[in-house]
Amino acid sequence: MQTILISGLSGSGKSVALKALEDVGFYCVDNLPAEFIAVLVRFLRDSGEDRVAINIDVRSSGDTVLELPKAIADLKRQGIDLRVLFLEANTENLVKRFSESRRPH
Repeated sequence: MQTILISGLSGSGKSVALKALEDVGFYCVDNLPAEFIAVLVRFLRDSGEDRVAINIDVRSSGDTVLELPKAIADLKRQGIDLRVLFLEANTENLVKRFSESRRPH
């Protein structure tokens, strides 16, 4: 099963990347906690899905950062074709995107 984990800086285009992968036939999940990644991939594989993309926001939970290496190791043990896509953008673009689309914190 082809699996892509997407992460990156806020405003770097993670949601855009996830939507693009959905457009080409990936089963997509947004903001899944790391502790559920291996369970989801196993379930989808057993259900006949062959491609999944998961957007991971490590800011959503302090435990996610700690659980992510465990989840990646578990997927590799399952023989999953795993890729990690980490997105960045230069500061100018991040500030522009934030001012255009984000609410103040």
